[in-house]
Amino acid sequence: MAKYKSDRKRVAKNTVLLYIRMIIVMGVSLFTSRVILESLGVEDYGVYNIVGGIAYSFGFFSSALTNAIQRYLSFGHGEGSIEKVRNYLSIITIIFLIFCGIIAVAGGAAGYWIVSLLNIPAHLFSSAIWIYYTTLVSLIITLLCSIFDSVLIAREDMNVYAYLSIAEAAFKLGIAYILFSIPSERLIVYGLLSLAATAIVKTSIIIYTYRKYEECKFHLKWNKSKIREIYGFIGWNGLGTASFAINEQGINILFNLFFGPVVNAARGISYQVSSAINNFTSNFFMAMNPQIIKTYAAGDYKDCVRLMQQASIFSFFLLWLICLPVMLRRDYILNIWLTDVPDCTSQLLLWILVYNLINILTQPQWTVIRAIGKLKRYMITGSILMLATIPVGYTGLKTGLPPQSIIIVMSALRLMYVCVSLTNIRRYIDFSIRGYVKCVFLPIAAIVLISASSSIVADFYIPDNFPGLIMVVLFTIAISSLSMIMFLHKNIRTSILTTIKHHIKR
Repeated sequence: MAKYKSDRKRVAKNTVLLYIRMIIVMGVSLFTSRVILESLGVEDYGVYNIVGGIAYSFGFFSSALTNAIQRYLSFGHGEGSIEKVRNYLSIITIIFLIFCGIIAVAGGAAGYWIVSLLNIPAHLFSSAIWIYYTTLVSLIITLLCSIFDSVLIAREDMNVYAYLSIAEAAFKLGIAYILFSIPSERLIVYGLLSLAATAIVKTSIIIYTYRKYEECKFHLKWNKSKIREIYGFIGWNGLGTASFAINEQGINILFNLFFGPVVNAARGISYQVSSAINNFTSNFFMAMNPQIIKTYAAGDYKDCVRLMQQASIFSFFLLWLICLPVMLRRDYILNIWLTDVPDCTSQLLLWILVYNLINILTQPQWTVIRAIGKLKRYMITGSILMLATIPVGYTGLKTGLPPQSIIIVMSALRLMYVCVSLTNIRRYIDFSIRGYVKCVFLPIAAIVLISASSSIVADFYIPDNFPGLIMVVLFTIAISSLSMIMFLHKNIRTSILTTIKHHIKR
């Protein structure tokens, strides 16, 4: 069996391709959000956000299933065995079908009761029911297709994935404009058209992967021992995703109970911006994660840790480049993007971005844990810290604190989780936590301190208009890049410069 070697060129190529896809999708998605908010109105958009979110929460374990298939497919490729990949794919498909059946039955039966518990205006109740069920069907389709998405990611073949993502964004933009021509029941029409777009795009992915990759031509086989192994992985992973779903919908429900649909709309808008920004790093992880898992599967633990450290610093820096100017000029950005900005959106956006900057450090650690396959301790710790947000947040809101106080609590708990995760990994891989702190934490602290303080001072003197926004963006990029070069660990800095020189030569 050939030993797998990480490939910086492939990571760079896939990252660039995914960034092109991300820029197009992000631009279309942000514009689409504006059009949808304008066509639906703040109240309808808030109803869509909370009802659709609860319907999607029935797939709280979808990420657990997706993580499982990406882990086992990448692991099989790392071991150099297509037959193992085919067997893994067959077993996971059986598990996916079982879970999709559970979602259809449980979600379908509970729909009316769940929507009736929410603070939904009476004239929008029937539309909310339609949104719930169209979102539920879309979730099932997306979940089944994630099997074939994972094949593309494990194969590190991002071309078709990028093209179809762009097509899906274009469909959604078209749907947003169609809504203007609908005189009534726009929520219902939006739900049905969104479902149709999802079905078209996901079916195309299934057809493509089935025709191109031999592991997709499998027969469903019942392997009790392997099913037990994979189910154990999914089970512990599911604990984490369940905690995440409970936390997310718990926050949504608290906002709805204390402040009404308007703050739900504000949170929805904030997460639209946050999700668009997070695409900058998610694309990098999509290219990097298979290599981390494959190096572990090949037994090259030193290279696995190196990739984890590099992914941590690279991903934080990529996110910081975007978050810093958005934090400084978020009010101006929201006002030129939206015609009607819901109350509290600016403060929610600020603290959601802070949370994302902290959370990004857990992503490479999570990939290593997935590769190791020992999830129990990691998931129990993470679930306890995440679920603590709800009682602490409820207590704060009850005493009169503003909505963003929940996000501040969540950020503090996530920072604790970053530190605890390292000790969990240390139990299975021999690496220096002190070295990790030196290579990752200290440079990040220095980069944030220098670039943030300098940018805040500069922002005070730059006018609050579009040329001023461009000046803030350019200044923050320049000062952040300079800080990164100054404070990065020598090994990581050398790796960056080597990759840049390679692409300049090409």
